[in-house]
Order: sequence, then structure tokens, then C-alpha cells
Amino acid sequence: MNPDSVLRVEYEKVKLACSADYKSIEASKAIFELVAVSLAFLRRSCKPINLVSKVSNKEYFSFTNGSVIARPANKALFVRSVTAIRTLWKDWLGDRISAEGFSMLSYTAALAPCLAMEIFDRQNKKGPATYFECYIGHLFARTLGVNPTKAVRLPIQNRDVLMTMDFLIDVGGKHRKIHLPVKMSTRERVVQAWAHQRLLDAAYGEEIYRGIMVLFSETKLDSRSLEVVEICVPDQWLAYQTYLAHMDRIYYFDMPERYRNLTSIYPSVISIKPFGEFFKEKESVLYS
Repeated sequence: MNPDSVLRVEYEKVKLACSADYKSIEASKAIFELVAVSLAFLRRSCKPINLVSKVSNKEYFSFTNGSVIARPANKALFVRSVTAIRTLWKDWLGDRISAEGFSMLSYTAALAPCLAMEIFDRQNKKGPATYFECYIGHLFARTLGVNPTKAVRLPIQNRDVLMTMDFLIDVGGKHRKIHLPVKMSTRERVVQAWAHQRLLDAAYGEEIYRGIMVLFSETKLDSRSLEVVEICVPDQWLAYQTYLAHMDRIYYFDMPERYRNLTSIYPSVISIKPFGEFFKEKESVLYS
């Protein structure tokens, strides 16, 4: 079987395993296998290429095959070795991974299949976003011990209207329910996340669903100049957060400095953090 076929097969296995049970060991195995074959494909069939970073204190590179260049990867976070990722994965499953190790593992696991798909299957425009959603769904389901759902019934005019959202999680007991929007970047209709939170607040009350948004990065690559920039809209976010709805936490795999500064300036209005922080503060997020 050629590398392209292997990648497609493993990608379909991830979708099937997660649709059946996000928190299952089968989903975990499928995700790891896709990450592993993606890293092998990038190493054997693609050429690493340095990019011109216009982002302060960050260096980026990518992979190319012919005229095709994949999206940027942060050099400090991306692990190219399958062996190293396997070790980090085992440490994570055994709950003995360090914070730095988890940052590198989660960043690589989230990005490697996206890089591979952008090179071998460029017609599958939804593939990277679909995979990223599967990966986040698995991480939260495994951590919280419950599978997410994707639909909620809103009472409207004496009937229930079914609305589809990224993820909704009900841990049960005294825990807050979670509304979990998942996006590769905020250029993907991010206002929808705040709109959905507003619907949940209006239908069930502001203390029922806690909004937690997970984003990958805000990098954009100019394929001609090979320059990498970050696209941020902090004023829009303040408007959404103040007048539309309140997202309790926003987590990034590759956190933009402008959004880090936004949290520093308006800490009582918006909270934007590195992704790994959720797993250290999950009890306060769920209970408070």
C-alpha cells in the first residue's frame, strides 16, 4: 500500500473510532497510528523548509513536496521523531508526562496529520479541521471520562429546536456542563462560538454551560515569500466577550502574544491560556 493510501486509511479509522467512542482505547490507538504514519510520511516523502518568522520570539518551519507547502509548525513544539512521540504518548497514558512534554506531544499530535494531509490530499479541505476536532474530543473525553455530544435542544415557541454545536459535555453531579467550541484558527467563523454560547445562556441560564474554546494557532503563511505572521483581532474579541456572551476560558496550542497581552490588560474580562493549562485547572473550571 502506498503512503497516500495508508494515510487515508488511518484517517478514516480515527473518524470511525471517535464517532463510536471518543474516550476509548481504540480511539487513542487510531489517533497515535495516524500521527505516527504522518510523521513517517513527512520524513520520507517531504522536505523540511525553514520559514521567515515575523512573529517575535518564535521560529517556524514546514514541509514541502514539489510546489506544495504545508502550514507552519513551531520549531520549539513540533517533534519530528516517531520514537520520541511514542515515548511521550506512553508517558501521557501513564499519567507521568511533564508539562513541557505534554505541550510538545499535544502540539505534534494535533499538527502532524494536518501537515501530511495538506501535502498528500489537498482536495480534502475539511480534513485537518475534522481531525483536530477528533483529537480534542478524545483528549477531553479521556480526561473527563464521558463522551461529548454535538446537539442540544433549545425550547422555542412551545417546541424543541435541535441545534448542532462542536461539542457539549455533561460530566454529571455538581460539575458545570461544558460548551466546547474547537477551531484550528479564529478565521474559521469564530463568532459562531460566542453566538452558540449566547443561545445556551438564554435557553438554560448563564450558570449551566461553561464556555471553553480550544484553538490551534493564528499563524498565516505567505507561500511566495515564506513569511509567517499572526493574524489577531483583540478588539473584536473584547466586543464579543463583552456584548455577545462570555467564554470562560480560551486555550491555544500555539498562543499568540497579542492575546496573551489581552488577558494581561483585561484579566476580569477574558482569559486566554496555553492549552495544557486546562489539565492543571480542570477542577476549578468544572466546579467553580
